[in-house]
This record gives sequence, structure tokens and C-alpha cells, in this order.
Amino acid sequence: MSAYRRIVAIKQEARMLFKISSCSDNKATSSLAPCQGYHIRLSMSAINIAIAFVLSSIPATSAFTFYITPSNALLKHHNQLSAAVATSTPPQTTAGKRIPINESYPGLKRVHTSPDVFIITNFLDDASCQDLIDRAKEKGTSRSPVAYAGWTDDVKDLLGLAASGPVTWFAILGAWYQAQGDDNATVLSLVLNSVRNYAGLFVVAAVLIAAFTKFRADGLQSLRTSSSTTLDDLSHIGAKNFVTRAQDLFAPSSMSEDITQPAAYFEAPTVIRYEKDQSLAPHYDANRSANVEDKNRGGQTLSTLIVYLNDVRTGGTTKFGKLPAADDERQVKGESTLTIIPRKGDALLFFPADQNGNFDERTEHEGCPAVDEKWIARIWRHEDRVNPPFGLSDETMQQYL
Repeated sequence: MSAYRRIVAIKQEARMLFKISSCSDNKATSSLAPCQGYHIRLSMSAINIAIAFVLSSIPATSAFTFYITPSNALLKHHNQLSAAVATSTPPQTTAGKRIPINESYPGLKRVHTSPDVFIITNFLDDASCQDLIDRAKEKGTSRSPVAYAGWTDDVKDLLGLAASGPVTWFAILGAWYQAQGDDNATVLSLVLNSVRNYAGLFVVAAVLIAAFTKFRADGLQSLRTSSSTTLDDLSHIGAKNFVTRAQDLFAPSSMSEDITQPAAYFEAPTVIRYEKDQSLAPHYDANRSANVEDKNRGGQTLSTLIVYLNDVRTGGTTKFGKLPAADDERQVKGESTLTIIPRKGDALLFFPADQNGNFDERTEHEGCPAVDEKWIARIWRHEDRVNPPFGLSDETMQQYL
């Protein structure tokens, strides 16, 4: 008998004991019919009834997909750092228009359209580049942090899958087992035992999912081996020039009326050092769960601005694995995907999400392994104001910008 026919047969059997009513969202709710004191002695067929009960309360698209294929929750691109297969054809996206910028900014050149990727020649002068490196060395760098972006959605999805699948099944099967040999078993006792079993199993599932989430977050750190530090002191020429020129680049029309400084949307400049063989695996700068997880740091990341602080003869390229190669002198020859050679003072600009904060999966990128030492500085432009300690203070902006 085919799986489909077996399910139909099971459901028909279940209807003898269960009253099934359809819901508007194509789910079904099941309730035990009144027995009026009739004592039920459960048989092995109750297993089929229990399965039918579960299937009748789960959407058809989720009941089997979870077990035949890997969990959708684990396949979603929520992770800020996750390995991915490169493709030369940009995937479909729901992202719309990006935030506006100063299209007439000196040295600005578009190397890819939809999504837009720009290179800006001579964005910073040599003195500013060197000052950023010197200040980072002076302050000291530490292992670059890795954020498990989207963990809240992953936990929610996994809890939902567990609650509507294994937890429910084992709760009902456990209640059936508890009723074996009990001549006084009733539908009410079956329901009460199922509820108690469900509560206990759900707690166990929640603990296991929390442990898995922490294990996964800890494992992400191995995907990023660089060191970095933030520079929120604009009293030195490097950081001051970087923020000032970034302000000139981002158009005022992209700002809220109650904010006069574009830098209020910036995270403080981060200086990142890649030593030999250090890299950053394919990842996204935006976060599908930014409205929850990044709320305290300005919400969604709408733009990434990277400045290369030193010339790199070999290695250390920036690669967009989902975008085709560009017709530009800074494109690595022989690469089929957009791969940019670092050049001192030049900037790279792209948009991880659209102006409304919608995630753009086409902007996945990576820092390829360094052969020569590489230094970069980065500013993330967020959807909302970024308050200290992640952003710049009002006093700093008023004094130096």
C-alpha cells in the first residue's frame, strides 16, 4: 500500500474515535468524541490512530519533508557565517531598491548591477590608511567575533518542528503505553497522560535545541580567523577621514528627518587584520532576524563599506561567490565569480539588504585566505541609529564631524 493510501486508511480508522474539523489555514484540529463513561481498552491499532492524530494537525507540506530531507530550519541562510556553493548566476531575490548614495562621488565605479557593487578608487589617502593600521596596533586586536545571525528564527523553527512532530507522537504513544493493562483507562485519562507527557517532552526538546544552538554558535568561530578592533575615537586622522568620507558617500535623502549626522547610522569603524592563511568563510552581512537580534545596534545592515589599507600582492581577495566576474582591472583573472584584488586606499561598497531591510542573499561574500598580510577597515551602515557602544557618541560626532 502506498504511503498516501496508508495515511488515508489510518485517518479513516481514526475518525471512529476522533472528531476532526477543518481550520481556515488548512490544518485540522482533533478532539476526542464524548464517551459517556465508556471504557476503552487500547489495542495496537491505537498507534495508527495516534499517528493520524498528529498528521491531521500538521500541514501536508511539513509532515514528511522534515524527515525525508534535512530540516528547513537548518538549511535556511540565517547564519551570518555559513559555507555555500558558489554559482555564477545570481539567485532570485525579494530585495528591492537599495539605499541612495552620492552617485557622483569621486572615483565611484559600478562593477556589478543588481545587486549593485561599487569600487571607489583613492577613497582614503596613504596617511589615513597607515594611521588606521597604527591605531589598531596601538589599541591591540583580538580574535574577530562571529555572530550567529538568525538564531532566534532557528530556535523557533526547531521548536515548532519538534512540537508538531516527535514531541506530539511520543506523548501520544507514551499515553497509549501507560494505558496498557489498565481496564479503567478512559479517553480522559488518555488525554491527561498525553498532556503530561507532552509537557515533559517539550522541556527536554527545548533543552536539547538550546544545547545544539550553542554548539552551532561556538562552531561558527572557526570560519573566521582574523583579528580586529573598533576605533570610536575620531581624534586621529585615519578614523576621522574614514567616517567623514563615508558621510559624504551616503546621501542625506536616506536619513530620518530627526537625525542630522549620517554617521549616526554607522557602526564605529572596525579595523581587521588578516595574517598569512587567515580568512573569512562565505557569509552575509545582513541578518534575516535583525529586527530582534540587532535591535540594539541599529537593526538591519543596509550597506557595507570596506577600505583596503595596504597593497596585497597575492591572496586576500574579496569574493562574491554568487555574482559573475567583472570587466575591471581589479577583477582576478581566470575567476568566474566577482573577485576583487585589494589595493591600498580603494574602497568596496555593496548592499546586504534593500532600503526596507529585506535580506539580499545575492551578496554572500568571503575574505579569501591571505598570503601576504592584509589590513582593511569597515563601516556598516544600519537601518536605524546606532547608539554607543556600537556606534559613535553624539559628543564625538559634534566635535569631529
